[in-house]
Amino acid sequence: MKFFRRKEKKKSSYLDIPGSTSSFSGRRGSQQDVDDRFRYQRSGTTPPPTLASSRALAQLAPTVLERIFYFVCPQSLDESYETCEQSAVEDACMLCDLRDLAHCVQVCRAWHPAARKLLYHSIRIDSVHYCEREAYLAERRRRRTFDRNGEPEDTAHARLKLLCRTLRDDPTRLGARVHFLKTPYMLRESCQADLARTIAVLPNLRYVDLPEGLFSDDPAFSTLRLEVQARCADLRKMTYMSGSERSLELLARGLLWRNLEVLELIRLNVDPIILRHVLGALANLRALKVTEMRSFSDDVFAYNENLPHFPAVSELILKKTPRVTEAGLVEFLSRPDASSALTVLSLWKTGVKPTRVQDVLEHAPNLKALSIYDTVDAAIPSGAGLKRMASRSLETIRFEVNNRSDDGPYSTAAASHYTYFASSILAGGLPRLRAVYVRDPTFPDQLLGIDLPPVPTFPSSGRPSSSHGAGSRQYPPPPNSYHNLSLSPPQKRALDPTVRFSSNNPFAGTGALTHTLEVFTKSEESMDWSFIKVQPLNGGGSSFGPQSRFSGGARRGSQSQRPTSSYGLGTDVTGMGWNTGGARRSVMVGNGTGGFLAIPNDSGGRQQDEPELWPRPRSSAGEKGDRDLWR
Repeated sequence: MKFFRRKEKKKSSYLDIPGSTSSFSGRRGSQQDVDDRFRYQRSGTTPPPTLASSRALAQLAPTVLERIFYFVCPQSLDESYETCEQSAVEDACMLCDLRDLAHCVQVCRAWHPAARKLLYHSIRIDSVHYCEREAYLAERRRRRTFDRNGEPEDTAHARLKLLCRTLRDDPTRLGARVHFLKTPYMLRESCQADLARTIAVLPNLRYVDLPEGLFSDDPAFSTLRLEVQARCADLRKMTYMSGSERSLELLARGLLWRNLEVLELIRLNVDPIILRHVLGALANLRALKVTEMRSFSDDVFAYNENLPHFPAVSELILKKTPRVTEAGLVEFLSRPDASSALTVLSLWKTGVKPTRVQDVLEHAPNLKALSIYDTVDAAIPSGAGLKRMASRSLETIRFEVNNRSDDGPYSTAAASHYTYFASSILAGGLPRLRAVYVRDPTFPDQLLGIDLPPVPTFPSSGRPSSSHGAGSRQYPPPPNSYHNLSLSPPQKRALDPTVRFSSNNPFAGTGALTHTLEVFTKSEESMDWSFIKVQPLNGGGSSFGPQSRFSGGARRGSQSQRPTSSYGLGTDVTGMGWNTGGARRSVMVGNGTGGFLAIPNDSGGRQQDEPELWPRPRSSAGEKGDRDLWR
């Protein structure tokens, strides 16, 4: 019957293959094949893989495959001693990259060894996807039957359990490959048992994120602490907080963590003699951070024939140690091995004053990054005869000087110190200096030689003089008079060597800037920081360069230009607020007719919306806004 007649199926099998047609020609090398071959070259897109490309991939060396897989998952070779939050990759979804690397392991036998080596070298557990996939997965995880209103599943905890099961099933081949393990803050604070079971099969572990209670010998973390001491003999970084003095003394015996490279001491009450024995037992120590220790003084650096030497560290971070002065640091740097090894020095509210830091610089020939943070209560007097800061190796200086909170807004103590710092730069004693971080918004104007309104001179108490007193009245300058209101670059002119920058400048006759300098400024009220590139003129003087930029945003490209630590102490080197991403460096150069010129950026003239020539392969298209929403 016609009502039950079935529709005839199409007999052509080519319709089942995407991109094929029924008019297939069996001739090899036809004109249509030639057109398809060059169609991708004309359009600029990547052609599909061929048999020849698969053969070339099969013949790649293992080292080349590891390099390719690194671009697939960059965090697989993260060997920094930073926490999971500080070492996050900013321009990708790390869970999607890890999934892509896991898929590469299953492609073929030739890829399996190289991909698995990277997959288990540096393990990172994240709570969520930093892309659109998180919304899709959250919908799939939602319970639609019984207990639909219950607590949602902790995905990070579930991932840790799966990792623990995988590593314990094959501890010889997989557990021995793990060198770094990074977990989120809430996971390492709440899942101590699973973390201890995972660490038990990782004999070559160098760094692991541990809960804060373990660093202070909290009895609740005793099981995890004993597991770390027994299994992780090759640990490279450890922190000791208040209450863990007895655990610190175990290092002096040389039976625990002899390969430590980074040591953090926070609010400890330890005798200097015991501390010298502890530090002397760590032959591989490269970075030391000391915070709020009253017992840490110049006696720790002093020479004593009955005590081991203070280790020659590469990075020394001192925070709130008022008993450490420039005399103790000079005695420590008088040793040739110590002076040649030190490259990073951070002095945060110590006994070393900003005007006396030159005594330390004279004994540190290889110092590259210097951080100074201090609160001053008195201005530098005119004609004090202070030595200018000079160093032929310094590349980055973070100079933050603030007034005391009870001095009032009219105090000129901090301004005089910034003038001293500007005169040191213009004197030419810092030839390799390329980046400066200051807390004075008017600091770039001092380097450019812009005439600022005179700073009013008040008594030492910092309060303005009374109108009934002797002398003429002196009013504070307008709040916006220190800023250049014009959007165009300032007029290029040479500096007069006899002009003083302000009434508190202890130096007269400073020269002009001799090299390009990046100045990062931030005020006390502002949360964002700005960037200005200052370049020297041919005829003397300084100016905003052709790529002058003023910013207040974020950009990942500038992260590499800022001071970082090689041992996970980047936050202490850059300071609080400086390490939250880079700056969106906007180019503002006037064209003379009220508009602005289009200046190419530092990436070789490539436009912002132009695709990269060799982009990193990724499966996620997560935007920065979505990533920051979950971070």
